[in-house]
Amino acid sequence: MSLQYIIDAYNLINHPRFRPEKDSINIQYSLANFVRFNKLSGSKNNEVVLVFDGYPPAGQEIPKEIGLTCVFSYTVEADELIKKIVENSACPGNIIVVSDDKEVRIMSGFLRARVSGVEEFICGRKNKKPACAKVSDSDDLKLTYSAMQKINAELKKKWLE
Repeated sequence: MSLQYIIDAYNLINHPRFRPEKDSINIQYSLANFVRFNKLSGSKNNEVVLVFDGYPPAGQEIPKEIGLTCVFSYTVEADELIKKIVENSACPGNIIVVSDDKEVRIMSGFLRARVSGVEEFICGRKNKKPACAKVSDSDDLKLTYSAMQKINAELKKKWLE
């Protein structure tokens, strides 16, 4: 049984472990190569859908290969498009939604799809060393992106309520 990874592309692009290719001016190709090169979707039989907000960039080629699709949300938000894809799926149990957006994760789980945060997707499950997307020593990241998000949420609750 193959899986379908539906990835909130801008969540992945904004993660500190994602490094666009130096020579690439096309972020879609850079992101597709990052996912494929680091084998983030596991088997090459698994399908990857990268969901971007807005319209495709004018004059740029969009990656097209077997098992990888770039989808643009056009007039709706990418989060809404992700929810719609899961909702319209005949077998949501074979879908893994990769997003740090709380609402997307809750709705996807409600629709019986599996969910993963971006940090977990890039680095693998707990107790497993990340075999991919290594950060160099000079980057000196002390907090993971997920930890920063949790701290920010807690501070907002305490200070803004």
